[in-house]
Amino acid sequence: MLVNSRGTAKDKLTPAYSLYLDLVRCSAALAVFANHLFSYPFSSDTPAGTHPLLTLFGGYGDTAVVVFFVLSGYVIAYVVSTREHTGAAYAVSRISRLYSVVLPALVLTYAFDSLGQRLYPEFYEIRSVLWTPASWQGYLSSLFFVNEFQAGHLNGLVPGTNAPFWSLSFEATYYVLAGVMLFAPRRYAVPIALVLLGMAGRTIIALLPLWLLGFWVYGARNWLADRLPVPAALLVISSVAIVAFPRLAHFASTNNFGVNFPWGHGPYNRNLLPDYVTALAFAVQMISAQRLLTNVQRLPRPLERATRWLGSTTFPMYAMHYPALCLFAALNPFHRTSLVGITFVGAAVVTVVALMTVLCEWLKNTLRRTMMRAPTPPHSAEVG
Repeated sequence: MLVNSRGTAKDKLTPAYSLYLDLVRCSAALAVFANHLFSYPFSSDTPAGTHPLLTLFGGYGDTAVVVFFVLSGYVIAYVVSTREHTGAAYAVSRISRLYSVVLPALVLTYAFDSLGQRLYPEFYEIRSVLWTPASWQGYLSSLFFVNEFQAGHLNGLVPGTNAPFWSLSFEATYYVLAGVMLFAPRRYAVPIALVLLGMAGRTIIALLPLWLLGFWVYGARNWLADRLPVPAALLVISSVAIVAFPRLAHFASTNNFGVNFPWGHGPYNRNLLPDYVTALAFAVQMISAQRLLTNVQRLPRPLERATRWLGSTTFPMYAMHYPALCLFAALNPFHRTSLVGITFVGAAVVTVVALMTVLCEWLKNTLRRTMMRAPTPPHSAEVG
């Protein structure tokens, strides 16, 4: 069986390591936010210019997305080993997790974009704000997570200003693939997976190994941690590598040696070498952190509560910060490059995310309860 009938003690994560993962998630979301906040037109007057803070805190948007992919694979492996032992349980959790944030995010994007375009239409004419005119196709394809599918030339569609939605198409595809391969009969699972990947296209396929790396690390984590030499040193080295590599990536091939992997609203050519190096460095960091935190069982309750809450803001921050950033940058009464102007915009976005997190958590629990009460088939197929 690839899916255990129940989680064992060895499947569980220690409290300290679980909090470490929450901090990683929150840091990654903040990195994406900072990358956008300290760029044109939000804190710079010209497209070629960047705010000095970008040198310190920005430039890690792509790095953060890679971390999300690896961490997502790890978390999926964890939940199917500990609590989501049937296809129905897995589907309920994934659907409630995604749509509890995606539905409010799409509504918020439409509302904020409509208000911003009515009040400051010239700001929304800047390409970095609204890359392409808002369309119902962008919202509909994002609602069903096919906005980055290359079949039908859907790749690059986004809902209004919400360009970060591109990665959710990757994430949802990997969720579906995992669910099909883990819970559907093999004679159906393989053809379905191949058709899905064929529709998704080569870029989603090219980044799938990053997600699978996280899935594999969870399964092999104890074996790897037991054999890991000098974990403290490797934790430092891997962390430095993750921080340093985006600054050094210009020395590497930036066009995949002539092979195009389109992604995003550009579409851009995804540079796979930094993605893979970052993923490997993060895998080393995760294993090192587990080894160092194995015996840390108790943490102060206030610290645990604060970290859990920060972790819960991660998905709303990622899915909602850009339309909020656009609106409050347009409304900003201060100069966009000034510290007070940047603080105004940043604080407004963080406030919106904090409030929306409460709504998203309520909606997630409501969706989960509603779907669990729905009639289900008497038997759920699992991989044998």
